[in-house]
Amino acid sequence: MRVVSTAGHVDHGKSTLIQRLSGIDPDRLGEEKARGLTIDLGFAWFTTPAGHEIGIVDVPGHERFIHNMLAGVGSVDATIFVVAANEGWKPQSEEHLGILDLLGARNAVIALTKADLVDKQTVMERARQVSNRIAGTGLGGSEIVPVSSAKETGIDDLLSAIDRMLERTGEPRDLGRPRVFLDRSFSIKGAGTVVTGTLTGGTLRTEQPVVVLPAGHATRVRGIQTHKKGLDVARPVSRVALNLAGLERAQLARGDAVVVPGQWQPTTELDVQLRTVRSIDHPLSNRSAFKAYVGSAEVDARLSFYDVTEVAAGRQAFARLILKRPVVAGPLDRFILRDVARGTTVAGGTILDAYPPALRGPARATRSDHLRARASATSEEIPALCVFERGVVPRADLIWLAGTDAPPAGTVSLRTLEVAPAMYDELTAAIERALAAHHEKHPLVRGMPASDLRDAAGINNARLFTELVESMTDRVVADGAVLRLVTHAVTLSLEEEAARDVLIDQINAAGFSPPSLTSLIDTHGEPLVHALLDSGVLVKIGDNFVLSATKLARAKQLIAEGTAREGPLTAARIKELLETSRKYAIPLLEFLDAAGFTRRRGDLRELVG
Repeated sequence: MRVVSTAGHVDHGKSTLIQRLSGIDPDRLGEEKARGLTIDLGFAWFTTPAGHEIGIVDVPGHERFIHNMLAGVGSVDATIFVVAANEGWKPQSEEHLGILDLLGARNAVIALTKADLVDKQTVMERARQVSNRIAGTGLGGSEIVPVSSAKETGIDDLLSAIDRMLERTGEPRDLGRPRVFLDRSFSIKGAGTVVTGTLTGGTLRTEQPVVVLPAGHATRVRGIQTHKKGLDVARPVSRVALNLAGLERAQLARGDAVVVPGQWQPTTELDVQLRTVRSIDHPLSNRSAFKAYVGSAEVDARLSFYDVTEVAAGRQAFARLILKRPVVAGPLDRFILRDVARGTTVAGGTILDAYPPALRGPARATRSDHLRARASATSEEIPALCVFERGVVPRADLIWLAGTDAPPAGTVSLRTLEVAPAMYDELTAAIERALAAHHEKHPLVRGMPASDLRDAAGINNARLFTELVESMTDRVVADGAVLRLVTHAVTLSLEEEAARDVLIDQINAAGFSPPSLTSLIDTHGEPLVHALLDSGVLVKIGDNFVLSATKLARAKQLIAEGTAREGPLTAARIKELLETSRKYAIPLLEFLDAAGFTRRRGDLRELVG
């Protein structure tokens, strides 16, 4: 399946030619038939002699309906560009050519229609005229085929030229990321709401959950038709009619997009590389009001250039488009810009970043460098550039930021995050520096709690910090509840070992009524006391109450033996067994309750398990 649009000046015979090729009248509105003028998009289909199945989007040629023309040409493979031999090149011929060139069109056949109304010499002159007009554009060098729909001459030659064009085009790629820009919606009795559009980017299936953006209406594909044939699966690129479950027609509009949930996000700002049309007679500035066209959407827009204040005819520039309402766009999508006051197409080009960052200070000065890199990148290189620009990107976000959720080449892949190498080196170095400083200041402490280390390293994102530490197993290890450098170990000097022994003897000699934590620090120094707490030699029972690990184990033994003899014990009885006072017994019992050793039932304590 291939999708081909028409283009060309009003009344040059586009619709008549399509009816001759397909047997289908693409003019579907009563007003169109009454006026003999295409107003909105028309649709037809046929199969070429070489077996190419083609869906045709017939666009209006009148300048008043250029917005409808733009809705039809944004997602197509190729173009049948129509020029009447009896009239030659006209204003809308030039505007349609400019639009196609800005959209990146490279595959076209020129149908020189109404050839029966002029002599052969005129046909040849018109062909030379058209060839000169399209030279230097994406359509340059396209085959020019004289035809007459009325006399049915040249039709076979045109079909052969279309086949050759499609062979050059190549098969469309299935990127696993389907999108259908809606160009029509209607209701069918007994079926519900049906929308039509051109499917690009991926495959859709019946019963598949989808969402209509930008509004976010969740629905499913109840049925699919292509060229009035029911399908279970539709593949890109093809014209499709989708029967959507649970939606009213009033909830939908031209420009909406049917997509797979999570793969696209609406956006109101676009960083672009634009080029002005060659026929513009004034420099393009950001002072005008514009209409932007993306897919089948038409939306009011403002323009802000990065490096210049205005752009002359046929020149390029980087800019940010600020849209009045959201559209569904991605990197390397094309757009068109029309000047509202002048009613003319003035520029268009390529979307480089559909979700650009807010720019303040130095970030704006470097933005043009980022956009230059994107402008020369392939679609496969965009994900890495996205990470390089932002520093850190959740891998799941790459599907809507850059069109893929695969880890990009050249980035550092953490568990769920992609990090730019320079950012990774900077952040991991900050973690190492913070730990090294802590170890130097507190040599008798095993390490730092993770939250303290994150603050010291200046990393606000807890998820990022956790995944960075996970990746640093050759440099940083978890030691119980703290983190330390792999090279760090607590070692006591001979004097510190002697001081430790004195402290332990003092606290053990006091039984279960030991000196306060404050007094221990005053006597032996904070570094040694904290080192013993950190290593587990001392255990903090309450705010100002510590025991040695040996003494805590003895307390558990005495309580267990007493319970075995007497059953559940009161706090008073435990106080007697430990030969201490209530001041120490109650905090110790609360500690043991919290540790899961004992359990309180009324006035009694029983062992757990």
